[in-house]
Amino acid sequence: MKKILSSILVMVLLASCVPLAVMPVVAQGIVVPGDTDGDKIVSRGELASVIIPYMLGEEGHLGLDEVREIAHIHVYYPRPIKDSVGRDVTIFKPIERLACTLSQHLESLRILKVSKDTIVGVPSDLDSVFFPEFREVTDVGGEGGPWNPVVETILAQDPEVVILPSCGGPYGYTADEETELLESMDVTVLRFCFNQPETFSEELEKCGYVFEKEEEADDFIAWHDDILSSIETELSGADRKKVYAEHWPYMISTADDDIIAAAGGVDILAGIPEEADVETLIREEPDIVIRAVYMGETGYGLTPSPGVIGRLKGVRSEILTRATDHAWNKTAVDNESVYIISSELWTYLPASGCRPFVGQCYLAKWFHPDLFPDTEFDPQAIHQEYLRRFQGLDIDLNEQGVFVYHPEEHPDGN
Repeated sequence: MKKILSSILVMVLLASCVPLAVMPVVAQGIVVPGDTDGDKIVSRGELASVIIPYMLGEEGHLGLDEVREIAHIHVYYPRPIKDSVGRDVTIFKPIERLACTLSQHLESLRILKVSKDTIVGVPSDLDSVFFPEFREVTDVGGEGGPWNPVVETILAQDPEVVILPSCGGPYGYTADEETELLESMDVTVLRFCFNQPETFSEELEKCGYVFEKEEEADDFIAWHDDILSSIETELSGADRKKVYAEHWPYMISTADDDIIAAAGGVDILAGIPEEADVETLIREEPDIVIRAVYMGETGYGLTPSPGVIGRLKGVRSEILTRATDHAWNKTAVDNESVYIISSELWTYLPASGCRPFVGQCYLAKWFHPDLFPDTEFDPQAIHQEYLRRFQGLDIDLNEQGVFVYHPEEHPDGN
């Protein structure tokens, strides 16, 4: 008992040395253990009022676990951040009940090794192969899928925190309305996207801070950024390949521009939204064509069977035929430089999660095979390490999963 009391005294002394930040934001309706004056902060006096009765053995005193929890909150909270839409949000205690509305929210939390028991609400249409542990968790999406979360369903799960998108969705969707409704019901809202390469590391770092997973965030960011930095270094001074990318015949997006540039190419239709201009294709004559295909045609639930590979061959053949018929793609056709990639590795499509960096690795290798030889740079190996080390998934990409296709480099579709 003396050892326990001594530990508590040391904890109090350490806690008393930590200055409390002045917080500009105060949440409503949040119950913080040890807070008696309603400011959501455990002061030194409030901590002492819990520890002294425990040490003296007074009747009705809190147990050791509760005292430790309150001391922990005193030392490490509040935690203020600015989310990805510029909102000032404060977390006042460890998060115990959380709802997410996009699959990349869950994927990021797995990178951080946040306990799955914390998750009480998940997006609709989750890939059950990639997210097997969430099959029994309540789906909070509506008829429109994950971009249409149902506030009533979210509230029924009694979450303390909800993560909503910071990026726009289909048909002009934003999460502004859901944010306002949830905050009016005293639920803390964080706005993150996690599938935009330019903001991903910063968002993960902030989320690591929110969940007390700073080391996990730093570990992943160091690994992730080292891969992308190595690509950037190799591409320094390299000629830029002219690239045309589509996700449906002649359907394009300005969101392709950045990932193509980061991989050593230039999007010949940069800045043009939605539909490709065939006249521009004829004039520019791309060196390389990329086609992103959707879940169902590719993904973790498939094996490189003749039927699956045959469908991808068919997609590629259609591009080659269309290009030849309309005379816009002689260079890429002659060089066999037409590649298929899964939407799960592409930068903005719904299933991409946190994996666009894997797609960037493939693009860099396709654009500049001389700079990224097979013996030194293997995108599949990078993908594999990500799945096992950072997602905790026992998926062998040699046997399961189809994500890219080109008849010479990837005859098995892996």
